[in-house]
Amino acid sequence: MGMIKFRGVNIFGNEWLYGNLVKIEENRYSILPEINDMPTCKCIADYDVNHNTIGRFTGLFDKNGKEIYERDYISIIYKYEGIANGCAIPDHDCICYGEVVYMDGFACFGLRLHKAEYPISQELKECQYLTVPLLQFDLECDSIEVFGNVFDNPESVSYTHLRAHETRRH
Repeated sequence: MGMIKFRGVNIFGNEWLYGNLVKIEENRYSILPEINDMPTCKCIADYDVNHNTIGRFTGLFDKNGKEIYERDYISIIYKYEGIANGCAIPDHDCICYGEVVYMDGFACFGLRLHKAEYPISQELKECQYLTVPLLQFDLECDSIEVFGNVFDNPESVSYTHLRAHETRRH
C-alpha cells in the first residue's frame, strides 16, 4: 500500500510542508510531519497551510526521483506504435504535458493535458480540457518529469516554456 502524504504552503513562511493532513476547522488545515520529526517547541498552528495549496502525493516519482503531487506540472514521454500510410511505425517517442489532478469519477490521478502529440493530440482537439488517467501510461517505462506546479510556476504551461522543455528531451 502506498504512502498517504500531503503537501501545502505554510501560511507563515511560504515554505512547502510535507506530511499528514489535519483539519483544524472550516478552511483551516495543518500538515504535520511524522510525530518523531516534530520539534517539541512548535505548536500545531506553526504547521498551518493555505488550504488552496494542499495536494496529495500520487505515490509516483519522476525520472529524477522527485515525488509527484496533485497540481504538479509534468511531462510524459511515452512510446507509441502506430500505422501511417499503410506501414507500421515502430515504437517512437511521443510527449504530453499537463497538470496532475485527482479524477473523482475514476478514483485515480490523471493528467489534465495542456499539450500532446499523436495519438492523444487528436482527442485533445475535440476536448480542450481532456484529462487522461495516469494508469493509461506505462509508468515503469515511460519517462515522467516534474517541471513545476501551479503555485510556484503558474506560467509553466506557456508555449515558450513547453518548447524549451521539449527540446531538452532530444
